[in-house]
Amino acid sequence: MNSNSNTNIVELIDNEPRISHRVIAEQTENKEHSVSRLIRDNSHKFELFGVIGFEIHKLSETNLKDGRPEKTYFLNEQQATLLISMMRNNDIVLDFKVRLVAEFFRMRELLQNQKSQPIQPQTQNLQLPEIGNSTEQIIELKNDVLETSSLIEILRNLNPIDLFRLDKFYRKFHNFSLLEHFEIDLDLQFFLPTELGRMINKSPVEVNLILEHKGFQLRENGIWKLTEIGRDFGIEINGKFVQIKWKIKSIV
Repeated sequence: MNSNSNTNIVELIDNEPRISHRVIAEQTENKEHSVSRLIRDNSHKFELFGVIGFEIHKLSETNLKDGRPEKTYFLNEQQATLLISMMRNNDIVLDFKVRLVAEFFRMRELLQNQKSQPIQPQTQNLQLPEIGNSTEQIIELKNDVLETSSLIEILRNLNPIDLFRLDKFYRKFHNFSLLEHFEIDLDLQFFLPTELGRMINKSPVEVNLILEHKGFQLRENGIWKLTEIGRDFGIEINGKFVQIKWKIKSIV
């Protein structure tokens, strides 16, 4: 499995979306024991967002000698987000962060749709599930207000590039814009060609050539200059050297 895998990375455990620390390690190309140690060393922080779920596996032949069982942690959305924030950012981690948010949102949407489905009566083999305190708490936590607040908080913590890529991913597979739905406007922000390139999977050179082809900038003495048309889409930043920052709509 890798970060581009289509396999679902979030699973339902006791009717709550959770992700295994082993999946996170694999998807971010980290060692499992390093990720589990990060959770153990910061358990008091993770427990602020709920009990850390775990499962103890049977001893493998490797662990029979030292007598240590294998433990798998299952993190909820907030705990998984916290864990990812503790990791060093690189392209693999950033891509996984985007996918993680989208997958948790998909699972919450799935749960919500299941709740809204009418219960069909059964004529035989009718079995009613037992409802304990933990189930009642989950139902209480899964109301629309808390779900929406949680998602908005996660979206606010993402940088604009990750937000754009998440929205692009979600529109592709669900025909639905998270940014429009939650009224998050990136159109008033400006970005360097490098940042725009990360949004649309282009190199900075390709981005500059696209902007030149559109007539938004031209090159003078090796320096990019805004054209009159380009001033509607970009601004010049004067510092140690002149840079041009662009609105997203300049290239998307």
